[in-house]
Amino acid sequence: MNQKEKGRHLFRVFVKSKLLFACFSLVLSLLLVLGSTYAWVTKADERVNRSPKNKAIVSARIEEDFNAVAPRWAPGTKRPKAVRVKNDGTTKAIVRLSFKEFFVGFDVDTADNHRLDDTIVNGNGNLAVHELDGTTDTLIKVDDISTWEVGNKYQEDATTFYLADTVLKNETYKYSDRPANVLASFQLDFHPTKFFDQVPANETNYWFYHNGYFYYSEILEPNEVTEDLLKSVTLSPAYANEYKGALYKLVPEMDAHDISESVLTDWGIKGTDVEKLYKDKLHYMNKTNEGGTG
Repeated sequence: MNQKEKGRHLFRVFVKSKLLFACFSLVLSLLLVLGSTYAWVTKADERVNRSPKNKAIVSARIEEDFNAVAPRWAPGTKRPKAVRVKNDGTTKAIVRLSFKEFFVGFDVDTADNHRLDDTIVNGNGNLAVHELDGTTDTLIKVDDISTWEVGNKYQEDATTFYLADTVLKNETYKYSDRPANVLASFQLDFHPTKFFDQVPANETNYWFYHNGYFYYSEILEPNEVTEDLLKSVTLSPAYANEYKGALYKLVPEMDAHDISESVLTDWGIKGTDVEKLYKDKLHYMNKTNEGGTG
């Protein structure tokens, strides 16, 4: 091979080597680019997954000054029972209250010359005293509603037991439709200036009654407390003697909801007077871009 041929051979080798190197560089560059892109996408996904969770909590609780459970409650007397609601959550809330009534009446000694435990006695209008059969009898516990049943006995002292013959349980209080029974003798005394059964004009921070529920007119901020709804409970002076010594318990129940418009359907108040209370206070999804509250 002469000098000229050697030169041509070296040139061909150089060209081939440069082409291979160029191809190798291009492939390596593509791999690096793809690798960087994948790493960026993965990092972005991880960043999304690390977003903090929504910690807003809708929560509220009932506050009471006195839990009235009252045997020996004289007709015409009043028992204090103030009831209000506090927002103990971390976000705004709308609240409503309802009341459940429980009552136990006992067997009264009204018949003259009747036989009681093999003894002839005269009726005196007092509660009839019964003996306890430890094998079959269940005692009524004042703080345990499940024991308030007909046939159970209430223990007055070591030897005195009264037999339950009238029991009303879990009766929903209805302001405008009191039942025609003994519960009508128990009058709930609502806040004189903060309770309405018709939507008032130019009022704030009040309770509005509708269909068994009492709705608070305002949105509660965290830690905010409503006005008192209830102040006391009064036993009517006309309370029947046949129910003397009875047990009565009033249990408030509370619902709390966020301020989204779903409350209208969740609570079944869409199209009612209650909706008027919250018309300009709820968060409407279709109005978020139009200045809707929230």
